[in-house]
Amino acid sequence: MSTPLPRVFYMARWYRILSAFALVVMGAAGLYPFIVGETPLYRAIGVLLLVFGLAGFLDVMVSRIVLDEHEILLISLVRTRRYPRADLESAKVDGGVVWLKRRDGGFLVLPDTGNNALSVRNTIHAWIRSSEGKDS
Repeated sequence: MSTPLPRVFYMARWYRILSAFALVVMGAAGLYPFIVGETPLYRAIGVLLLVFGLAGFLDVMVSRIVLDEHEILLISLVRTRRYPRADLESAKVDGGVVWLKRRDGGFLVLPDTGNNALSVRNTIHAWIRSSEGKDS
């Protein structure tokens, strides 16, 4: 593998721009019932819309896939999932989604980052294969 580890796949720029636009729309939708609403229920709905839009934007900004020396990390706003490289067998693309085949027979679907799925698959597949050469 020619790129140094850790290799990080961030959300694509267009994904971030679209998320910022969605934040503005959700903010506007939340401000209206908050400002105009006469009851506490309307104001609570306005606050919830604002919080929902902000949480979605923050999730897009912090979400990423990290290929470390020994594991793959799937990082989002609320959790981090870790999968050891030794548990992975191969990677494939199906319908624009990257799937990792696990040695126990199951599959792991990677979150969409908005990047070229085939490029992500090729990098991850090479990362999985590079561990096999070290084990021999």
